[in-house]
Amino acid sequence: MPKPFNDSLAQLRYGELHEELSDKLNELVSAVDRAQKSGKLVLTLSLKPGKGGQIEIGDEIKLTLPKEEKASSIMFATPEGNLQREDPRQKTFEGIRSVEGELQARRAPAEAPALQVRKTGTE
Repeated sequence: MPKPFNDSLAQLRYGELHEELSDKLNELVSAVDRAQKSGKLVLTLSLKPGKGGQIEIGDEIKLTLPKEEKASSIMFATPEGNLQREDPRQKTFEGIRSVEGELQARRAPAEAPALQVRKTGTE
């Protein structure tokens, strides 16, 4: 009866190959989940005969992680050849202000007036 593959795999390089494969698989699963794209883990085993009935086994692990999409930036060129986030052709309006501060002030609860303690004649 043939020995199960995973039994032989666990013995290669005294278990180091198995540990590397486990780490690479974990890395691949995380990357695929994050990127929502496919990746690949390939194990190549090379066997060559040795002297006296030995077999030398070499291994190679290739990990292909999915390429994650990067965000891009939108910037505008100035006449001087610089980049800036605001469109230099966009006109600005004088006197326009943000109302965010005023809205926050209206939403904040009014401060409660300080309580005055009244003393009675019995002390």
